[in-house]
Parts: sequence; structure tokens; C-alpha cells
Amino acid sequence: MENKFNKGLLLNKISYASGDIYGGGAFMIFSLLFMNFLVLVEGLPVIATTIIIFIGRLWDAITDPIMGRISDRTRSRFGRRRIYFLIGIVPVFLSFFMLFYSFGTESVNAKIFYYTFAYMFFGTVFSIVMVPYNAILSDMTSDYDERTSFTTLRMIFSGAAALICAVVPSMIIKSIHEHNGPLQIPGYFVMALIFGAAFGVCWFFVFLGTKEREDLPRPEKITLKDWLSIFSNKAYRNLLGIFLSFQIAVDLVLALFIFYIDIVILQYHNYELVVGTLLVCSMLFMIMQGAIAKKKGKAFPLYIGIPAWIVSTFAFIWINSGVHVLVLCALAALIAVGTSAGQLSSWSMLTDIYDIDELRTGKRREGIYSGMTTFIRKFASGIAVLLMGFGLQALGFDQNEYSVLKASVSDFDPASYAQSNIVMGIKWMFVLIPLILLIICLVFAVKNKVTKSRFDAVLKGIEELKTRGNIDALSDQETADALLIAGMEKKDLWGANSSASS
Repeated sequence: MENKFNKGLLLNKISYASGDIYGGGAFMIFSLLFMNFLVLVEGLPVIATTIIIFIGRLWDAITDPIMGRISDRTRSRFGRRRIYFLIGIVPVFLSFFMLFYSFGTESVNAKIFYYTFAYMFFGTVFSIVMVPYNAILSDMTSDYDERTSFTTLRMIFSGAAALICAVVPSMIIKSIHEHNGPLQIPGYFVMALIFGAAFGVCWFFVFLGTKEREDLPRPEKITLKDWLSIFSNKAYRNLLGIFLSFQIAVDLVLALFIFYIDIVILQYHNYELVVGTLLVCSMLFMIMQGAIAKKKGKAFPLYIGIPAWIVSTFAFIWINSGVHVLVLCALAALIAVGTSAGQLSSWSMLTDIYDIDELRTGKRREGIYSGMTTFIRKFASGIAVLLMGFGLQALGFDQNEYSVLKASVSDFDPASYAQSNIVMGIKWMFVLIPLILLIICLVFAVKNKVTKSRFDAVLKGIEELKTRGNIDALSDQETADALLIAGMEKKDLWGANSSASS
């Protein structure tokens, strides 16, 4: 299919990739600072903070499929996706700012209500821009390798933003007041203003540099059956296996990593260096993974990255507090091989699902797929993190109690504490849970059937169905490839049914 949207131009790629400055950067700041801000700066109870985050994640998951459907039905002079990049500029700024400023609210109950609303507002705005963003790439180019190139640059931008946002916000906050607590409120205010404005401006560049297809069908009414029908797409089910197992593994490793570094091996002073190594290497390896994906296929980086991550996971079983920081950095680099492979492969493979669905149904349903995928991902991740929290509680661990012990008990022996059952439980959670998820991810990756040649057959089949109502002009091999990926018989394809009905 000829791409009429300036395929391959560097400006288009940079503009598109700019959107994940917000996706990667805002997520990193939220993950590192939000709970700390609510508990230690705003003074909210830990349980209330946990409830705020759970409600926000649940709401965030619900808004994704709704936004997917809305964007599918939208028709405007600026397209069905790009219009939301323009609409979202101011809300992106405001919603991020509200996460870290309560406008002088004093009552604890009022703060709980306010921050619950603020997080729900943030999640809504995140869906408004990110769901159309995840769906637009299939409109910008239909070329298998070009989609990989766009996604590679997107992941590089996301990784760079995550690295900056892991370091600079805390520097801004500490420049105003060094010690963690209520006196840092002005620091969070300044940080939120700066990064909220930066995130909002990004979407203006995304709006300017992205393009959409114009030959859109009239919007149709979508029923619950239509939403559920996407799970009949075998290629999509396989992608979900890869996507969910990988993303949940990432979420849990990030959540447990600080516990492992601080409590299990007693090297919290090296935490920033190790995390920084992980993020820098992820960004650098993304370039290598992109080149591999172009040459060997989008799933191939997983065959390299996931085993490398698994090796590093096994290594964490034997290290202790005497391990040199360079060993930790080396293991972080191995994890980065896996994270870069998983991010690149899963997101680039998702865009191909839209075309496979069109071959099956004759419809363009990027919004439904994008919305449902992010809904399932966030819901599953929320449940996984919640179960992890119950697991830590079952072990008897209390992070606040541990912090008080370190800060106030003169005879506290961290080495003795590190030998306790609580610490051993955290260690095995950190090792075994990601290990199981990564093995699942690798199994689904091996089962993946979508290659470049087969995807080209899918695109050719779509064109034939549009022009002739059948795929008879395809060669025997192309027909076999298209039907394999579609997971359907020839007589059941949208075009064949359409031709028969006419």
C-alpha cells in the first residue's frame, strides 16, 4: 500500500515520538514521587494513599476503552485522532500540576477527596491523548519496517524522558528544601509547573507532525459483542500474552526494586546509579533492538532480550550486601536488554493487529483495540501490584517501621535485619514473580506467527478485498500466509462475505 503521509521523514518520526515524552516521563515522576508526596509531604495516611491510587488506576483503566471508541467515531477537520492532541494540551498541563498541589487545602479528609479527584482527572486526560496516540501510527504508515522505525524512536524518547524525570524533579524539589517533608511543598509546586508545561507543549508538536488517513468509513454503532469480538482475533490474543506478561513484569520489578536494593542487599545509597544505568542502557539498546527487528522481525528482539533478563534474575538469587556496585549496574544493563526488547516488540506489534483485524472484518478499529489493550494492561497491573502489597503485608513488612528503625534506633543492625524471614520473602518475590512472567512472555513470543512477508500478504489481501471483493489474485503462498495470520477460512473473510452478500 502506498503511503501518502510522508513516510519515513525524520520530522514525522520526531513529532510522533514526542508524545511518549509525556507517556514515559509523567509515568516515571508519578511512580517515584506521588506516593511519597501524599504520605510524607501532604501528611495523608498510608492506607488512604493506597486507596487513592487504586481508585485512580481503576478509573484510568475504565476510561481507556471509552476513549478508544470515542476516537474511532470522531470526524473533524483535524482528523479523528489528532484533534485530541490539540484538545489535550491545556488539560495535560493542568492535570499533572494538580497531582502535586492542593491549592491550600488543610483538612485531611478534603485532601483525600481532592487527590482522588486529581488522580482520576489525570487518568482521564492521559486516556484522551494516549489512546489516540497509540492508535495513530497505523494511519501514518502501512510499511512493516517503517512502523518499527517509528516505534524505536518513540521508545528512545520515552526512555530519555524517563531518565530525565527520574533525576531532575527531585533536584528541583531538593533545591528549594533538602529534607523530605511538608517544607518541600513549594518545591513540588515549581516542579509540577515546569514539567506540566513541558508535557503539554509536547502534544502541540505531536499534533503538527502526525497525519491520518482520510478514507474513513462512516462511524458505526458498537455493541458489547463488537468489543468482545476482538478476542476472536488469534494474533491479538497472542500479542496480549506477550504484552501483559512483559508489562506486569516491568511494573512489579519497578515496584520491588527499591525494596530489594534498600533492604535485601543494603545498598540504597547506590539506588540512583543502578536505576540510572538501567534507564540509560534501555535507551541505548533500543537502537540495537530496532535494527534487529527490521532485519529479523518484530518478535525477534524478544528472543534475545527476555533470556538476558532471565539470566539477570537468576543472578539476583546469589548476590548479597557485599556485592560491588558495578555488578549491580551490569545486572541492570542485562535487565535493560530485556526491557528495551519488550517495549519495542509489544508496541510495534500492536499496530499490525489493526490491519489483521481489517482483513478479518473490513473495519478499522484501532481505537477499540488500543483502548481495550490499555484497559486490560492497567487493570491487570493494578491487581498485580495490589496482590504484591498483600504479599508484603503477609510477610509482616512495614516500610515506615523500617525507616523509623534506621533513623532512630542507635543499635539497629541492618545486616541482622537483612537475614530475617521478611527480607528473604522480599528477595524471592523479586526473583520468582518476574521469572514466571518472563517465561510466559517468551512462550507467547515463540508462538507468534506474524512476519514481514506474512504481514505484506495481509496488506495485499486488504487491497484485493477492497477492489475486487476477494483475494483470488494472491499467489498460493500469499493466500496461505494471509489466512494463517487472519486465523480464518477464505470464505469467512470480510471481503468474501461482502462479495457474496452483494
